Amino acid sequence: MSLQLLPLVALAPLLLMVAFSDLREMRIPNWMVLIALGLFVICSPLLGWSEIGSRLIVAGATFAIGYVLFALRAFGGGDVKFLTVLMLFVPSVAVAQFLMVFSVALILGSGIAIGLQRAPVAARLDWVTCRRRGKLPMGISLAMAGLALPYVLSIG
Repeated sequence: MSLQLLPLVALAPLLLMVAFSDLREMRIPNWMVLIALGLFVICSPLLGWSEIGSRLIVAGATFAIGYVLFALRAFGGGDVKFLTVLMLFVPSVAVAQFLMVFSVALILGSGIAIGLQRAPVAARLDWVTCRRRGKLPMGISLAMAGLALPYVLSIG
């Protein structure tokens, strides 16, 4: 495994927590974003200055685009913050692959949320996602994309 992917692999447990939190509460707490940011800072010496700079530029662009989407009410604030930090974990040479994986993950995550909202078990779960039809938790897609990227890069 490349040192470039090690921070993303280290993020895996938090990605699972983000998915569950957003699926259950339609919320990605700020403390999860801060833990991810702290993990990136801890792992950054493995990357080198040019890679860190590239990732910061991509994360900045992600935040700018996400802010516009947030203003248009297309993304939630937690989604924008976590996606921005997640981009710090994506190797600069793999941004295009991540966007493709994320696109597929958005479709799968939307399908999971819609399926859960329509499932008979939804009435028994006290999850916000089950009650808020028309709203989809992006955290599950963020987690799927972050978890899948190392695998996709290893087979590509």
